[in-house]
Amino acid sequence: MRAEQSDDILATTLRLSAALIAFDLGEVLQAQRILELIVNPHLTSETSVNFLTLRAAVAIANQEGELALSLLADNRLQKATLTQDYQISIGRLRSDAYYLSRSYIASARERIYIDQLLSGRDRENNQEVIFSTLLEMPARSLASQASKAITSDLRGWLALAALTRQYQNDPLRQLQELNKWQTAWSHHPAAARLPASLNMLSRIVSEQPSKIALLLPLQGEFGAAGKAIRDGFLAAHYEQGSQSTIIIYDSTTENVLEIAQRAKADGIELIVGPLAKESVARIAALELQIPILALNRSVDQSLNPNLYQFGLAPEDEIKQVVQQAQREALKHALVIYPENEWGFRNFQTFEMDWAKTGGTIVDIATFTNQRDYSEMVKALLNIDDSEKRSNDLRRIIGERFEFTPRRRQDIHFIFLLAYPNEARGINPTLGHFYAEDIPVYATSHIYEFSESWIEAIDLDGIRFCDIPWKLTSFDAIQTRIKSTWSGAKGQLAPFYAVGLDAHQLYPRLQQLKEIPDERLFGATGVLRLNRDNVIERELMWAQFKDGTPRSTPIIVQ
Repeated sequence: MRAEQSDDILATTLRLSAALIAFDLGEVLQAQRILELIVNPHLTSETSVNFLTLRAAVAIANQEGELALSLLADNRLQKATLTQDYQISIGRLRSDAYYLSRSYIASARERIYIDQLLSGRDRENNQEVIFSTLLEMPARSLASQASKAITSDLRGWLALAALTRQYQNDPLRQLQELNKWQTAWSHHPAAARLPASLNMLSRIVSEQPSKIALLLPLQGEFGAAGKAIRDGFLAAHYEQGSQSTIIIYDSTTENVLEIAQRAKADGIELIVGPLAKESVARIAALELQIPILALNRSVDQSLNPNLYQFGLAPEDEIKQVVQQAQREALKHALVIYPENEWGFRNFQTFEMDWAKTGGTIVDIATFTNQRDYSEMVKALLNIDDSEKRSNDLRRIIGERFEFTPRRRQDIHFIFLLAYPNEARGINPTLGHFYAEDIPVYATSHIYEFSESWIEAIDLDGIRFCDIPWKLTSFDAIQTRIKSTWSGAKGQLAPFYAVGLDAHQLYPRLQQLKEIPDERLFGATGVLRLNRDNVIERELMWAQFKDGTPRSTPIIVQ
């Protein structure tokens, strides 16, 4: 019996070692399969601890936060005598699991518990994670939770994150509030070493440009968009009480290259603009003497060390749809898009990004401006084939019978590229032809502010990503802009948001460049700077329910 038990312990130990090696090599699925081969992982306290922690790590890698938390709450783990390394490891796992479940304070709290066990670079990294985790929460929630926090360390972290979020649009005010925090919390762990972004704050304030150019089209086809960006930018400028001078150049009639050269001669230290893709490409070809924050991406993805590219690129949204489908383990997509240049270009982007994940496109359909989408949807879902089989059977047996057509069963989700008018015809038609249980994903184009809930009720069930400006109320300046300009609540809303974010971005460009994975929480999304000096956006998710878009967390299976 003892020999058998020894053999079992040895086999379990070897499999645990093999699973750990596979996991460390990034072979998560292989590690999971090896763990599933272990008949009894709880033969000893050591095998129990190793199994539970490794299985929790696998669950986290698979985005299964709740499963990881249940494994880490196992009574056998609570009773075990843990080394300091295990305490640290388990604390990090719990933190990551809570983060996946969007329990940000609980996630930060786990990191705070283990902070005293760490030293050197490990402690610095841990404190950066505490801070970045809390920044996921809105300023109001952070301030409210700070007043309720039981421990002093957590209360201090919450207060620090609250002032960071509340004054992110105003570096000078943020620095003033930070100085107050440091006085009040001089013994707090973060006071000894500020998070990297706050450590740069004095430099950000001192290096702000004193003379800024707005290079925008104010007439013609893009005039309305240019004016909305201008108004959003200037509203943020006056709200902040900035001492910088703003000079506006109209790019409608003048060559952007000549304007850029003139701006340099005028003593401009930073240019915000231009807006058109072609103009961004022409600017990128220059040997730039001053930084430029372009409000679009160049058509040929031109790069320039002094050029930063920011705008409402559809690629960001399509990338996010792909990531979300991947999180939900959806593999087979059906794509519907308009038969025009916009539809084809965005379909190509989705096709390329989707292929990189290993997903397949089982079928596609294009549409024009038709009023009836029945024939398109029936053919796409193979309802025609089902009806034909029924008619053939009736003819063979010579009898009438009740029949419900069956749609094809190889579709995991539908990606719908459409504007509201088109989607209001397509979405109910999908439901009518038995596809109501298939999730439908879309980009922000599906939603317009001006829609009444009665019209939008035909969009019910559609999940889409969009800018925070359209889905939530996040600060006073947004409210003032909406009350001042009616367009800020209509089709021009995204451009007001771009203007607001451009004002927030320009002082922080070096911060985004120098600090790995640094982000700003903007009106157009969570903003990050990639290696090519392109600002990438992470948008919010929403779903239509009863004709109203309701923001939702990222859906994780």
